[in-house]
Amino acid sequence: MTAADLPAPDAPPPGRSPFGAAWAWLLATIDDPNRAAWLYLPVLAFLPLTFGSVATFFYFGACIYVGLIFLGRRLTWVWPPTTAFGCLVTLGYFAVTVVSPLFFPDKLEGWRDVGTAFHYLTLTMLVGALVQTPKVDVLDLFLNGLRAGAIVSFGHALLQVFVFGHPRATAGMANAIPFGDTAILAAGLSMVGFARLSPRMRAFAFLAALSGIGGCLLSQTRGALLALPLIVVVIGVHLWPLIRRRAARALLALGLVMMALGLFGTLAKIPDRIAQVRQGIETAEPARHRDPATAHRVILWTYGLDAFLDRPLFGYGSQNSVDEVRERAGRAGFPLPAYSHLHNEYMTTAVGRGLVGLLALLLLLVAPIIIALMSPPDERQRDRIAFAVILSGSYGLFGLTNLLFSHDQTNTVYASAYLVLLVASHQAAVGLKVFRRPFLGVPPAP
Repeated sequence: MTAADLPAPDAPPPGRSPFGAAWAWLLATIDDPNRAAWLYLPVLAFLPLTFGSVATFFYFGACIYVGLIFLGRRLTWVWPPTTAFGCLVTLGYFAVTVVSPLFFPDKLEGWRDVGTAFHYLTLTMLVGALVQTPKVDVLDLFLNGLRAGAIVSFGHALLQVFVFGHPRATAGMANAIPFGDTAILAAGLSMVGFARLSPRMRAFAFLAALSGIGGCLLSQTRGALLALPLIVVVIGVHLWPLIRRRAARALLALGLVMMALGLFGTLAKIPDRIAQVRQGIETAEPARHRDPATAHRVILWTYGLDAFLDRPLFGYGSQNSVDEVRERAGRAGFPLPAYSHLHNEYMTTAVGRGLVGLLALLLLLVAPIIIALMSPPDERQRDRIAFAVILSGSYGLFGLTNLLFSHDQTNTVYASAYLVLLVASHQAAVGLKVFRRPFLGVPPAP
């Protein structure tokens, strides 16, 4: 028998074309919620600092995806008691933003804020999807994406300020204020869980924290710097067992970091911005000319408080709050530009929606801390509590000088972090401790 007489070996299965492989990968990702969630969460955390409102489209894109796979019966409707409180808080806040304008003139104008509050209506959909993805460690994936975003955005901010000559860094966000707020928040959250990281990941987290603080300094956002002492205290308490074991090394690192940040802050003209704040709180006419933005804030808050006390329960409607305050200030001899808000989340809410709206806002802000404290006292509860206190405390401080929840970018950041914390607490409550990465490659050809 010759070789020609032997049967031909089985031919290898035909390979996929690049387009066919990409299509197969996409279908496999859509079909497996675990796989989709594993890819989605770090990107969701990465996008706000680097690409701004793209993160908002990404957030709502996930809502559309969840709706489609729910219709395709890849997911079922769930309402776990472990997530009920968190979902009810967000739904209640959304309900207040929808109902409040109905009681006042210019209803359509009042519903402008409803668009930015849709995050809190659709958050329940995302919670329902993520609680059905038991393979996914939502907290660690989100934190890693946030750390990467802080580092990349800091590089972008350096280019904006020192190469292109921008007076204040914005990175990928709409303006310097949301960038500064989000950067300092990312700095604090990057250090959550530091003690259980590998040496390489600790370096990654530490670099992200420094990058977040540096980005905030380059933005020259004064209100964001109010959160820095809170973050330092929370991280110090969170990592105290590790710091106590390595006290000398921790003190040396802290000293070097403080020196570097002091020098960097001077280069970023932070002392000049602080001097403007000190001058702006004066009531004399020269102070109003030196820093009119701060002086205007003081006037808005003063006459906003008067307006709130005159109608405290339901307010004047969010569409009428600024006009009401400007009229009062004008009658007192303090004409103001046509601001769209009162530069204080609490005052804007109190004048626009009264005590009802203010209580809904405060509950939304403290809910992360309640969720973390209600979670089981396992080995990662300290991580969840630190995450919650930094998130709630930072946003609470940001709201003293600007808006929180009438801007799509800051809403996306808060809603995303809230979502991750709520699902992480649910995973702890049901005993999920071991996670594994789902298969992420191209499925074999049939």
